[in-house]
Amino acid sequence: MSSSDPITTNSKTITVAILGCGKRGDGKVGWAIGHAHAHGWIGAVPNLRLCGVDPSAENLQAFGECFALPPENLFPNTEALYAALTPDYVSVCTWPGLHASQVIEAASKSVKGIACEKPMALDGEEMHKMIEACEQSGTRMVIAHQRRHNPVFERVRQIIADGQLGDGIVLEARVCDGWDMLSWTTHWLDMSSYILDATPESVLAGVDFTGERRYQHAVENSSTVFVEFSGGRQAIFISGPGSADGFSIHIRGSRGYLNVNGQTVRLFTEEGFSTLTEPDAAAGGFAPMLASLVEAVEKGTTPRCDVSATKMGTALAFAAHESARTQRTIKLPMATRFAPLEILAHPAISTLPGVKSRVVLMADDHYGSGGRDGLAAALREITGQEVVEVEAANGLTQADVAGAELIAIYHTQKEPSAETKAVLTEWVEQGKPVLIVHCAVGAYGDWAEYQQWCGRVWDWEKSKHPHEASELLADSAAEFPWTKAWLPKDEVFTVLGDRSEVIDHCFVRISSGDHPVAWVSKRWPNIATWVPGHRGDLYVVPAMRDGLRTMIQKALRPSEKQ
Repeated sequence: MSSSDPITTNSKTITVAILGCGKRGDGKVGWAIGHAHAHGWIGAVPNLRLCGVDPSAENLQAFGECFALPPENLFPNTEALYAALTPDYVSVCTWPGLHASQVIEAASKSVKGIACEKPMALDGEEMHKMIEACEQSGTRMVIAHQRRHNPVFERVRQIIADGQLGDGIVLEARVCDGWDMLSWTTHWLDMSSYILDATPESVLAGVDFTGERRYQHAVENSSTVFVEFSGGRQAIFISGPGSADGFSIHIRGSRGYLNVNGQTVRLFTEEGFSTLTEPDAAAGGFAPMLASLVEAVEKGTTPRCDVSATKMGTALAFAAHESARTQRTIKLPMATRFAPLEILAHPAISTLPGVKSRVVLMADDHYGSGGRDGLAAALREITGQEVVEVEAANGLTQADVAGAELIAIYHTQKEPSAETKAVLTEWVEQGKPVLIVHCAVGAYGDWAEYQQWCGRVWDWEKSKHPHEASELLADSAAEFPWTKAWLPKDEVFTVLGDRSEVIDHCFVRISSGDHPVAWVSKRWPNIATWVPGHRGDLYVVPAMRDGLRTMIQKALRPSEKQ
């Protein structure tokens, strides 16, 4: 099958729903990509039943008129679509913030295949959940990096594979006109892996970021990204500034050089110069990508734009943002799953308390959340002291706490050993500082004294933990370095059970309202609680570090007015 041939489906009607019809408009957010997908599906499969989904009545009507669709094929939302029918395939053409929820919803409805626009999602956690949902349902997914099917890039890939450029391959790609990585450069980030036939291993980047938002998410104004690939190959990506070459790619090696601009390849090698022109890009765009998806579903093949390969285009953009945020080279695959630019978009100012001796962290792995490792690293950086990690299942001994100044607790063990009870009781009664973090409010459910120390505890029948991005609201007199800060999406504890009186110092605001997340026990002022902190990667967020610092300070100074 050539790159432009439609898939043969034995005359069976295939139902396709375009989620997000859109309409042509001015500026960078006005592209009706849903129309492009619809034309692609028409070119990809015969016997097509095309449906449109868009909350805008105007956009929906224009889409229906453009493709001569009957009213029963047009839906104002996905709820109406899935109530009426289950399409064989969907194209997710909405703004990036909706990609994850709509892909996961489609997979849950047993849609056979999904074509999702780029960027794939707005953070690594969403990407992970999208892939997981499709794997669980057996749904095939491609990401719309349709340029992989463009004949000009197929030709360039072959030139490199044939060794015409020699060794030491370096690719340089440019994206001009003020575009950002997630909106446009993801195409070149993806294309580099495809052309070079290599795996990205590390990313080093710098960005100009002033808080700009596009499609409702944070974007940089311009960027320079350096990527190292397997086999010693490299790539440089420059986004934003104007370029005489426009949206171009240059590749050089030890024996030659080539330039790709539009559908023309200019090749310079030891054998001489040649100009190679391929057919129009439309011949290698959406139609072959979508035909490849259908073939994958029908015949069990792997599509060229399968998410297993094309997820890297979005992942590289996040790695570049994280490199710019941390001023470090980021090794791949990247562990951070939140959106790094959102951290820069919500800055917080921190202060440091003083701890003079080692810290004991009694913790478990909290269901593989990574929180223990994140908390331990944060405590080391905040206090500047050694952090001794004690496995909570083994309990606490006098030897563990000898010479320590602070005990931090992070676990949900049900029963304390007799020695653990004795050690903690003696520690608390001596007025020594204890920091209770996140899941520790759910520990030792039958130990009444511990629950009173906590003040508020996790009620295993009533408490909830919605996963939401949240806004922290601190008491103006609570000594936080801010009165308002922001945390990425993570567990937020709500409907906790009261066990003793506390003094609240910080609340978290989510869709259900304000909920306490930082307090000090009124009876035991040397015990402070900081509730956020399920996922390990959140502990690098400035607001998380500030919360820990402030509550450690309060536990260290119980004699002072809370």
